[in-house]
Order: sequence, then structure tokens, then C-alpha cells
Amino acid sequence: MVTVVIPVYNNIKTLKKCVDSVLSQTYSELDIILVDSESTDSSADLCDRYSQAEPRVSVYHIKDEGVSNARNYGIEKAKGEYISFIDADDYILPEYIEELVSVIEKEDALIAMCDAYDVDGDIVLKRKAVKKINPFAKDFILDTFYGRTQGGTCWGKLFRTSEIKNAFRRYNYCEDTFFIFDYLNGYEGRIAVVRKYLYYYVRRKDSITGLKRAADLSDGITACNEIRNLCRDKFPEYSGAADAFLLNNAFFVYLNIKNNPSPEDTLLGDRALNIIKKYRAGVLSDFRATVRTKAACLVSVLSVKLLKRLYAGRKHKSDSSAE
Repeated sequence: MVTVVIPVYNNIKTLKKCVDSVLSQTYSELDIILVDSESTDSSADLCDRYSQAEPRVSVYHIKDEGVSNARNYGIEKAKGEYISFIDADDYILPEYIEELVSVIEKEDALIAMCDAYDVDGDIVLKRKAVKKINPFAKDFILDTFYGRTQGGTCWGKLFRTSEIKNAFRRYNYCEDTFFIFDYLNGYEGRIAVVRKYLYYYVRRKDSITGLKRAADLSDGITACNEIRNLCRDKFPEYSGAADAFLLNNAFFVYLNIKNNPSPEDTLLGDRALNIIKKYRAGVLSDFRATVRTKAACLVSVLSVKLLKRLYAGRKHKSDSSAE
């Protein structure tokens, strides 16, 4: 049996498509858990209707304490040998679960993942979970921290429920990567990869990433800093990569601060800039760091304002070419 956990908070526009895609799986032994965190739209009612009509669906209404809390609640209630997390904005192809179960059992792996479609309005891009097929777990962690792969998310993956050692940390940003690190750290085997696009990751304008709210981005820096401290103290083999991970997220935050920042944004920008100045020299000397990260470091030494202008120009060009 596979447990599918779907955290729900004001997702009435997308929830039906998400749940219906799970109910339409070719793999039928499903334990579908909808965790509603005090939705103020009609999402909670739709969850209740699903649980009444479909025996494989259970719904729980809990206090709103963030997506990590909702996922942790789903883990506690899970009945399946395997568990998958799907965001309520997203949806999956019918063979998603069957393909992941097949490969995780064939490879006797701790985790299985697939490629995904990245949906932003009318724009649909292909997003590979990893560059190499079936990488070793340690290499995957390093590539995630260094920014060589976009696989450090909990969606698009299948986990062994009994192997989950730590719950999701109570962060609103980068909590996925922390969970993946906790889950895979110490595992010496390979990751099972299905080289098929089976998951649709849908960007929502009012999601955390879409809004880039200062409080959530600051939360992400705190999470990255905790990962960095944890690696420095207990897992030195990841220390350099964790520095790069913290630095890359600091760059992301700093470069997305608005031109007319609020006092809160200004404080966040200053925090990110201090991290950039503190860690860029070390990352520049790390031969494993990516060329992109090193280029950002070098330009930031010359002028952080120049770096911001280059980033804004590149982002504008990317947005224009997509239209």
C-alpha cells in the first residue's frame, strides 16, 4: 500500500484536479490522506465530500501551523509501506505511483523519484530530477547542496515510510531539502530514478515562492544556516556543500529584494548580504562549487549592485523569451 499525503490550505481552485489525478492511478492500493489546515475557502468541504464518497480517502482538519506540520500529521496517520507527498496545486499522471513503486522495489532503493513538468501559467517546462540515472545518495545530497540538481523537494518522490527518521522541520522555506537530507544522510545505496515526466509541479502566484515574502525567505535562510551548522558539527563531508547551499540561498534572497524595499525587506537584504560576504571566499576556493555560483561570488566582490542589475536583466530576458 502507498500513502499519499496532500496538505490543503485554500486550494479550492486546484484541489479537485489534484485529488482526481491520485484517484485515477493505475496502482489502486492507496491510502490518500487530505490534511486541511483551517482553510477559509470551501476546500475543507470538498475534502469531506471526497472522504464520504471514496473509502481510500481520509480527511483530517487540524490547526494551521504550516505545510510541514500538515505533512508530519500525514506521516503519523500513514498506513502504507511507502509514502508520497503531493502539493494540492499539483497533479500526477496515472502511472506515477505504479512506476515509482516498481523502480523502488526493483532497485531495493530507499527513495524513488521521477522527472516533472514545471507549469507557470501557460508556460510548461521539463524539469529533470537528476542528471545521472540512479546516483548514489551521497552524490545526490552534494549535487543538491551545490545547486547542480533541482531534486531537493519532497514532491515527485516515493519514500519508505518506516525509514523516515526525522519529521519535517517547522520552516516555510527549504524544509523539503532539510527533510531529504535527514532521510538520506548515512544511506550508502543508490536513488532509483524513473526517467519519465510523471509529475506536474504548478507554480501558484500566491504561493510562498510566487510572493517571495520576507518572513518566509528569512525562514529559509535560517533553515539553510541550521543545515550548515549541522554539517559542520556532525557531517563534515557535507560542510563545504552546505556552505554553498547557504550562500546560493542568500544570493537568491538578496537578488529578489524589491527596488523600493520595505523596512522588513531591507533587514532581510542586509542579512543575506552579510552571508554573501562571509562565505563567498570559501566557496570560491571550493573546486566542487558550480561555475554559476563562483561567477556570482566574483561579481559580488566587484559590486553587488552590478550583480543585481545583471540578474534583473537576465530574468527579464528569460521572461520575455518565454512569452
